[in-house]
Amino acid sequence: MPTPLRRLLRPALLFLVFALSSLQPADAADDAATLVHLLGYIGVDYPETVVDGRVRDAAEYAEQGEFVGRVRALLVKLPDVAERVELLRQADELARRIARKAPGGEVTALTEQMRAAIVTAYRVTVVPRKLPDLAAGAQLYAEHCASCHGIDGRGDGPQARNLDPAPFDFHDPARQNQRSVHALYNVVTLGLDGTAMPAFAATLNDDERWALAFHVANLLATAAERERGAELWADDPVFRARFASLSAVTSATPAQISRELGPGGAKVLAYLRAHPHELMSQEPPLVFSARLLDQSHASYRAGKTEEAYALAVTAYLEGFELAETGLMAIRPGLKQDIERAMYDYRALIKAQAAETEVAAAKDRIQAQLATARELLDTATLGPAVAFTSSLVILLREGLEAILLLAVVVAFLIKTDRRYALKYIHIGWVTALLLGIATWVAAAYVVDISGASREVTEGVTALLAAAILLYVGLWLHNKLQARRWKEFIETKVQGAFEGGTLWGIALVAFIAVYREVFETVLFYQALWLQTGNGGQSMVVLGFVVAAVVLVVLSWLIFRFSVRLPLRLFFAINSVLLYALAVVFAGKGIAALQEAGKLPVTRIEFPTIDLLGIYPNLQALGLQVTLILAAVAVLVLSRRRPG
Repeated sequence: MPTPLRRLLRPALLFLVFALSSLQPADAADDAATLVHLLGYIGVDYPETVVDGRVRDAAEYAEQGEFVGRVRALLVKLPDVAERVELLRQADELARRIARKAPGGEVTALTEQMRAAIVTAYRVTVVPRKLPDLAAGAQLYAEHCASCHGIDGRGDGPQARNLDPAPFDFHDPARQNQRSVHALYNVVTLGLDGTAMPAFAATLNDDERWALAFHVANLLATAAERERGAELWADDPVFRARFASLSAVTSATPAQISRELGPGGAKVLAYLRAHPHELMSQEPPLVFSARLLDQSHASYRAGKTEEAYALAVTAYLEGFELAETGLMAIRPGLKQDIERAMYDYRALIKAQAAETEVAAAKDRIQAQLATARELLDTATLGPAVAFTSSLVILLREGLEAILLLAVVVAFLIKTDRRYALKYIHIGWVTALLLGIATWVAAAYVVDISGASREVTEGVTALLAAAILLYVGLWLHNKLQARRWKEFIETKVQGAFEGGTLWGIALVAFIAVYREVFETVLFYQALWLQTGNGGQSMVVLGFVVAAVVLVVLSWLIFRFSVRLPLRLFFAINSVLLYALAVVFAGKGIAALQEAGKLPVTRIEFPTIDLLGIYPNLQALGLQVTLILAAVAVLVLSRRRPG
């Protein structure tokens, strides 16, 4: 959902932005974005300024020349990539065409060519990071734009009569057909020189500016045109091939698409602008990872280290992690290689390494992701892979929870505390329902990031580890002769009353909740990666894994309750302490995946089931807990019973 709307600042002309940027060095990303904006402005305005070789507006024509000079100056400042030489040549050619009053189509075509080259060469972000909220865009327009542009966007708002030049009419095909959603986003962000259009970069966040740009872009097309576009999009593979990603929609203009694909193409573009979820929802996790890694590297090149790091974290959590289960079933070594490479890439960003080193690390990951995509594109069609992946997901995510619940249930029955079982059921049922509700909220109501998900899992895992340590030590403490006698005599009377019973419910809640949300996400990603035949095997894998977990919990319960009470306590104190060590490792790993803790990798095997990961932080905590357990054991044996 959009963040609370903020009040707009006073209108600031783009001319002031240009003037300030000439006095202070702007970063490369801002310069590249400004270039794309300037070229878009020239491409739209020049054909109306010069018609049939004659200048219709001398002031506008002079401004075109100034903007072309600004384009070349910014190109000179940008990093010296291979494409820059050709871009400088094109900038000179653009200046010559404007000087000789060339036809508008020639100038517009050259500006479009240059804009596309700059976007590619300098990794300019041309898509929103998440699905644009079109309802929020309409609300933002009514609040901040309608007073000038009019309620319907026809340039006839109550403030329009006081403005010179008049506000744009968003229903004017001559202008709107030349504007992409990204170009409109740039106008919203940077404003327009010589007009009352302010720069909203400081007053609206990035998501709000994209939402506003999509709303304005949708004002030109009619409902009938969008309906026809929906039909063509559903039936014609040519259009699906042309608009394979959201960036293809945000960077295209109706005029450009009409030239390429005819009038039908513009109708499809209109439909997709109004329904961007058609493309956002289709983006596979590994494609999402690759896109965000490119954005991360672009941010790093621009000196935005924190933004680069945040994008790298999101590339892992919202992309690769959702595909790693399927990859693990096909090529586990590649899964671990990519995981390590993404950790290393983040470490380089944190250390502010040389840009060439960061770029090389990013390129290595992109090559690995391409290999993984190729494997998954072919292998996930097979029912065996779908079944194995589904089986592994539930076994991996549910094993600790089932094991812990079975131990606690057996303990309560063994100590004649069956009445406390209802607290166990309250805990795990609440966790199951809340986990599903959290997933529904994340999918349809609010934006819950992968980082938030991992932080939740990490904190709950560490909390579970602390509780299990306490319970394990409590059980071990009862093994001493005197305390054992007291325990047998009182049958733990009062030991599991009041708040302790709710503590048991909390253990059950934590054990289940920390797994449910992520498990649902993994199954959702796996479902999308498989075809119809594969989806039936996903269901079968889930059922088989559930049966295995039920049988395992029954076996634990069955054999536990038959043990002598003191041996039962001894075995379960060790088991609970072992689970605490596992949870501690997984908690640290989850916080590392969320980017909240550093990662110091060492050579050590990864055993996900046991919470063992090859980094100093997780292993260090686990070794500390094991040494502490040994110390407690030694001290307890030295103390008189």
